[in-house]
Amino acid sequence: MRPADLTSTEIADLLSQMYVADHGHPDDAPGQQQRTELADYLGCHDEARASAWEAWSAELNPADWDTAEYWLDVEFIEPCPEQRAI
Repeated sequence: MRPADLTSTEIADLLSQMYVADHGHPDDAPGQQQRTELADYLGCHDEARASAWEAWSAELNPADWDTAEYWLDVEFIEPCPEQRAI
């Protein structure tokens, strides 16, 4: 999987699967490598993150937006490798 080759909707679908897995339903969750690649990509590409969030939030219950966005920004996304402290 190359996250750069995915559409916002495809990224949103992956985020949804990973979010559900992190909240107690690990069935059919993408693997750790996919998760790391996507987290790194979204951490380095703010526009892709915003576009994916827009697509994903359209599928979420509005009552879940704050919790899901917190998960995305704090628990899921990794800082861009170029910005990580060495």
